[in-house]
This record gives sequence, C-alpha cells and structure tokens, in this order.
Amino acid sequence: MEIRRFELNQEQIDFLKKEYSENDLVQKILETEKDKVFEIDVDAKIDFMDFIEDESIYWMDEDYEATQKTIMLESIRDDIYYQTN
Repeated sequence: MEIRRFELNQEQIDFLKKEYSENDLVQKILETEKDKVFEIDVDAKIDFMDFIEDESIYWMDEDYEATQKTIMLESIRDDIYYQTN
C-alpha cells in the first residue's frame, strides 16, 4: 500500500468536518490529521479526488457558475493534487 501525504489549511479542515460529517471516507481521512497533514492510501486518494470533483460541480449555480462552495471544493482538490503529485 502506497501512502500519500497532503496538507489542508484550517478553514478547509473545518469545512470538511462540517459539510461532510456524514461521509465515512472524508471522516476517515480527517482522522489521520497531524498538524494539518493527512495520510491516505493511493486508492482512497483516487476515490476522494473523484468525490471532490463531483461535489464541486454539484454546488454550481443554475447558470453553471462557481459558487463559494464550488470554489472551496476546487481549492481543496487543487491543494490535495499539488501536495501529493
């Protein structure tokens, strides 16, 4: 199993804890936090990245323009990508 590490800022962590409190995958990843650094296996990373991408599209407004939630999710996705690739 290959482990990847990534970082999130406190605002992103708080957002995930609040908005995804019922999502087992997100909560499992958040439980690995050590000073805003997270460790996940590669398979979870792929699933999580797909999930973030789907959610960012879901939160677009009726004209398919980015909302604040879309921007936040895309920021999280980009942070994860840049920290783990």
